[in-house]
Amino acid sequence: MEPEADVRRMAGLVLVVAAAVVGLLWSLGIGFPRAPQPVDAARVRRGDLEVVLAVTGVFESRAADLAFSVPGRLVWTVPEGTAARRGEPLARLDAGELEAAAEQARHTAQAADGEAERAAAQVAAAAAEVERARAAWGAARAQVRQALFGVRAAQANLDRLRSGARPAEVQQAEAAVAAARAAWEQARRNAELQDRLLRDGAVSQAQRDAARAEEEAARARLEQAEAFLAGLRRGASPEELRSAEAQVAQARSAHQVAVAQVEQALAGLQAARSVLEQAQAALAAAKARAAAAHASWQAALERLEQAVLRAPFDGVATRVYVQPGATVGPSLPVLSFAAPGGWVVAEVDEADVGRVRVGQRARVTADAYPGVAVGARVSRVGGQVEVRAGARVVRVRLELARPVPFRVGTSVDVDLLLRTVPQVLLVPAEAVVSVEDGGAQVYVVEGGVARVRRVRTGERNDRYAAVLEGLREGELVALAEPGRLRDGQRVVVRSVQ
Repeated sequence: MEPEADVRRMAGLVLVVAAAVVGLLWSLGIGFPRAPQPVDAARVRRGDLEVVLAVTGVFESRAADLAFSVPGRLVWTVPEGTAARRGEPLARLDAGELEAAAEQARHTAQAADGEAERAAAQVAAAAAEVERARAAWGAARAQVRQALFGVRAAQANLDRLRSGARPAEVQQAEAAVAAARAAWEQARRNAELQDRLLRDGAVSQAQRDAARAEEEAARARLEQAEAFLAGLRRGASPEELRSAEAQVAQARSAHQVAVAQVEQALAGLQAARSVLEQAQAALAAAKARAAAAHASWQAALERLEQAVLRAPFDGVATRVYVQPGATVGPSLPVLSFAAPGGWVVAEVDEADVGRVRVGQRARVTADAYPGVAVGARVSRVGGQVEVRAGARVVRVRLELARPVPFRVGTSVDVDLLLRTVPQVLLVPAEAVVSVEDGGAQVYVVEGGVARVRRVRTGERNDRYAAVLEGLREGELVALAEPGRLRDGQRVVVRSVQ
């Protein structure tokens, strides 16, 4: 039995060894056909290589958390995602009490305006009374001057009567008599002429009567002049002296009355001025009350306006934190509001910031938005080094070339263009495999077989590498995990870039 058992053990051992050898040969592809390895590939092409500085950043926009400046009960908000122009309402508080207060303030202001208008009317009336009193005072002063003139004339007449007529006065009276007689003679002849013309029917009765009336008036003036001359020649009689003295006394009495009237008119003017001053003071007080009432009304309107939360700029309500019915106040944001545009703030390592300049072109992408890439330019390089997670960085702002769908706070990748290498052979960076001696190689697909080829590379970015030696334009290089391919391995190309 033992020889048979040994034979079976030996046979099993042979089978195990044979299976191991077969497996080894299979893994090495020796002696057995193996299925081709599927790979993606890319054509070697000639083009410009953009050398970039890759950094990360955050999309920012003009945004704000909005809250009411007064407490109250929320009654309405816009839905999230609502676009609004600057000044349009976004939320409202229950404003019943505020509206009532504003209405009451309006009535108070209108009543104060009415009071000020009535006070202004009283000022106008008082000013008119001052003008009337000033006119009366002026008229009284004129009466005083006239009365004084009367006193002086009466006194002069009395003095003349007492002293008798002077030769010059007699001569003047004689000349007046001669002139009056000549005028009467002319009027008499004219009246006689009118009588004849009336008899002949050449003039009317009225014309004749007028001529006779003029003749009688001329005769009366002649008689008056003659009587005055006669009085001068004979001197004043006792009766005339007493009459002249009485006229002086009467003129002085009239002057005293006029002086009293001036004093009374002045007192009236002063009283009118006092009334005007009081009316003006009342008007100033009424205007002050009206101004205070309008200020209270304006304050009530402002408080009423504070019950409406309005868009501070054109934008979108990105989030609503509080629902209607809740009580809110200045410390509780109701919603977030953001402008549609935005910018990117990237953090550049302190060691690399010297390669960044204002106006430099860049490319911005975001993992959260596949397929979205937008050009940008550096608009500002920060002047301060900041510490972020142990790294020393400088904040750089970039303006985007067009609007993007990014949300505020989206993480982005930024490729800052440092320079462009023109017209070099390019292969995808993932096709290049580093080797232990520091060189590089690629797998060129030829006739369904991957052939390793050493290459010398130049500058590269995160997508492409420049090949200086080892490849020709149009050749096909493998992309799918080239580090796991073997020289001479059969492959099948799934896609070509």
